[in-house]
Amino acid sequence: MTTSFAKLLTDCSVALGDSSGSMWSRTNVIWPWCIEAMLSFPILRPMFKDETIGGAKVYSFDLPAGFRQIITVEYPVSQQPPVYLSRRNRLDPNFYNEGGFYDIDHNYVDMAGWVLYMSGGANAASHVYVQYLANHNTDMADDANHLISIPDEYEGILITSVMCRGYRERLGAMMQDPTAHMTVVSQMTEMVQHVEEQFRTMVADAQRELTNSIVSPRLASDKFDRVY
Repeated sequence: MTTSFAKLLTDCSVALGDSSGSMWSRTNVIWPWCIEAMLSFPILRPMFKDETIGGAKVYSFDLPAGFRQIITVEYPVSQQPPVYLSRRNRLDPNFYNEGGFYDIDHNYVDMAGWVLYMSGGANAASHVYVQYLANHNTDMADDANHLISIPDEYEGILITSVMCRGYRERLGAMMQDPTAHMTVVSQMTEMVQHVEEQFRTMVADAQRELTNSIVSPRLASDKFDRVY
């Protein structure tokens, strides 16, 4: 991944035909549109967390910011073959009767983030390995040093997403303008529909590629999964 956030901003402005920023501000408009495009990108990034347990046994711990979906929870670690916990609802009366299970739920105490629960707990001074899917990094600056976490081959999806926003905005302004010619409005409507269809096609192609990925959340360790 070598695409910088600055390059993404520039590429989006050029694609919209506004490289000078006279219509859409690079900082105030294109920037938040790009962030929104990255947050809505359908292919999440795989991440790894090594949770180090302190001096007492724990039955739950917070997951990192940006968490979206579990891939695997390994405990105890470094076993051959690896030992993965299975998903089970923590509100099940039998959840804590035996080890080998985990669950994910909202952090209702702080009203932010997610918490991982372990039925048998994790012993003091042990480790829990969590592989998970997360949002893409949005802590960006307009320079060449901040690289987006989305693979380079999918930059076009981000650009097309921003183009959809720009074209829809222009169409909305035209429809509110009583002097706008219907022919121009009709042409802009077709452009919006074309770009949105292109976006859907590109997303569908990217998701088909994902089915061949070696990283998949659809593992046996998640067989007790539920919507969260």
